[in-house]
Amino acid sequence: MIDRYTKIVLTVIAVALTALAAENSVRMANAKVGYNDACGTITHPPCSVIWSRPMPVHVQ
Repeated sequence: MIDRYTKIVLTVIAVALTALAAENSVRMANAKVGYNDACGTITHPPCSVIWSRPMPVHVQ
């Protein structure tokens, strides 16, 4: 007879495997942009973000 601990462990493993299978079966959504070119592709150089002034860092 299987004890309670073994049932819990097997249930956790089954849930984790089901979650992994579901995650791999769902395709990622692609953002629709006004152009087909994206930052860092062969035809477009990497994009950069430049702040106009340094942002303060608050340390508690």
